[in-house]
Amino acid sequence: MTHDPLFVGRIVDDPDVLKIAVVYDFIPLLKPERYLPRASDRVNYKTQMLWLSRYDHFFPISQYSADELQRILGIDAKQITNTSAPVDSAFELVYASLRREKLPKTYVLACGGAEPRKNIECPIKAHAGSRTLQDQGVALVVTGNYSPDWQASLRDLYVQYGGDPELLYFTGFVEETDLVAIYRGATGAIVAAHMEGFSLPVVEAMAAGVPVVVSAIPAHAELVQRDDLMFHPDDVEEARAKIEKLVTDPTHRLAIVEDQSTRWQRFRADNIAENFWSAVDALLQARKQVVVPRVNRGARPRVAFLSPIPPDRSGVADYSAATIKELGKIVDLDVYARAIPEAKPEGAVRANIVSDIPFVSSEYDKIIGVVGNSHFHFEIFNLLLRYGGACIEHDNRLLSFYRLMLGRDRAQEVAQKELGRLVSGEEIDRWMNDESLLEATFLGELSQVSSPLFLHSRVTTDIVNARLDAKAIHLPFSIYRPWTDDPLDPGAKRRARERLGIKEEEFAIATFGFVHSNKGAEECIWAIELLRSWKIPAKLYFVGGWAMEHQKFLDLRAQLGLEDNVEFVAEYTSDSTYRDFLTAADAGIQLRTHFLGGLSGALLDCIAAGLPTVANDDLAEAMDAPSYVLRIPDHPSPVLLAGALAEISDRIRNRAKLKESQRIYCEEHSFKRYAELLSQSLGLDTKLNSRIRNVAS
Repeated sequence: MTHDPLFVGRIVDDPDVLKIAVVYDFIPLLKPERYLPRASDRVNYKTQMLWLSRYDHFFPISQYSADELQRILGIDAKQITNTSAPVDSAFELVYASLRREKLPKTYVLACGGAEPRKNIECPIKAHAGSRTLQDQGVALVVTGNYSPDWQASLRDLYVQYGGDPELLYFTGFVEETDLVAIYRGATGAIVAAHMEGFSLPVVEAMAAGVPVVVSAIPAHAELVQRDDLMFHPDDVEEARAKIEKLVTDPTHRLAIVEDQSTRWQRFRADNIAENFWSAVDALLQARKQVVVPRVNRGARPRVAFLSPIPPDRSGVADYSAATIKELGKIVDLDVYARAIPEAKPEGAVRANIVSDIPFVSSEYDKIIGVVGNSHFHFEIFNLLLRYGGACIEHDNRLLSFYRLMLGRDRAQEVAQKELGRLVSGEEIDRWMNDESLLEATFLGELSQVSSPLFLHSRVTTDIVNARLDAKAIHLPFSIYRPWTDDPLDPGAKRRARERLGIKEEEFAIATFGFVHSNKGAEECIWAIELLRSWKIPAKLYFVGGWAMEHQKFLDLRAQLGLEDNVEFVAEYTSDSTYRDFLTAADAGIQLRTHFLGGLSGALLDCIAAGLPTVANDDLAEAMDAPSYVLRIPDHPSPVLLAGALAEISDRIRNRAKLKESQRIYCEEHSFKRYAELLSQSLGLDTKLNSRIRNVAS
């Protein structure tokens, strides 16, 4: 609106160009005698509004400006995305008070500007007429680049209303660091503008930890959201009462600071920039969907897939290898990994090293980045934060990733945003030491940039969407260790028990994965003691290596006299031995003491093998567990665990009866189904592609 609209006129009617406008306000229409004094000014302004109305999408800096867009130009609400003006990051830092020696000890800050609508006269009159502030020697510091003549007239006004001229200060123009110091030194702040599209001084005061009272205009009401902190811009007495209470009532002042400390966070520059570009990207993606995609021109969708893959030694790498194999059957898949593998992954067209290339290239219909809670994902994580894209996130929390890869300060920042409260560095460290205390998922940044964010846990999906106002999609965890033979065959079970030396009469219980207290290892050992006391010939096998100091588990076993009833299997377990335990066992146990929808590949293996298993509620829910997974509370006692195992011993030791439930679960959680759901959620028309291939064949 401040530049010649003809400069961009040549593209305004171009349907191939997305036109967006950042809208500050329509203040000239509210005060035309000042801003549009001549007929030519009014004609030019209306002409600019006509040009503006032809844009595709609008980003007003406040809800007030959004409402004005609809009222004045009749813009459809679907064409409007509310953004905000960003507060400078300097307000988040602690600066030495550079101007402290030039300012009074105690003062109220009046935020103005060399514009009559800033209404600096109201706080001037209110402060001058306050006997409380005058008698206590509380000064008034006025910001804004007022000319010497204007300052002189304001000083006269101040004296006229009973103020001591020694208590009135003007800052004039100041550098950013000085401005921050001025804010931080104030006892309180007042902003009395008659009209604004957005009021940055209000947000700056909040960010600086200074309680602020404001004039009752729509832009201010959005920011403070409290009637008791607002006054009519022309009501000097009401303004005086507000600032007197700020100065004289410490409890009131601290309560305001606490309330306003959370209101300004959404105006951080990085948040606004990320939200803005995320919205722009969504608009662009929507426009792409209108254009006939490659697949409708007879070509397969082309997808870039960024992930660790073997020989990277991680569960995610193995899972991605299985994903690539199946997804590559319905799309042309280029894999981007940490290093080019010796053999191209089955299902991939090409294998490349992770880089920016797929994000800046126009050759891909979709880009998918795979993220997990380890160093294998560092480059992919940063690329997604920079460019966005679809993300398959494997873990229900990224605590270790943030703390170890990005540092404690970044971890604190992300946790605070998610939980809406302060999180100390010490609390981060406590979570690292005991994840049962963990409260945050650390998925906030990914949820903002991913389009979409796929999560394997239904529980985590619900948490992320509720906490972070995200639109994450639940993509069920798939079975990546399938069976070629039948694990429910009684003969296979008998042969597996013989190979493992498990006695026929023994009630064999297996728990899989690293042995750790956060997997309920102690509770499992105590449960065996209870089962033995109930005359159930139970024996527990820990199939996996040690994840922590193991002597305490050996001591507990010895204390209970269970050396013959609790066995810790060797550190390395071959795939054949692992499968033998899944086949030979009568029951399984998989527990987690850290929640938020955590997943378990071991529980998935138990389900796929049709092994009746006891799991805690959070884990079972996250895994969409079938009925032969018996659920116990998330903080299980040995008694409840033993009771569930006893029920398995009495009721479902014969696994053959579970065959239909096991078959249905395996079909619904197959990688074929996984690839189909992933493609559908990404908007890839692979069904049409299949029809084309069938016609060709």
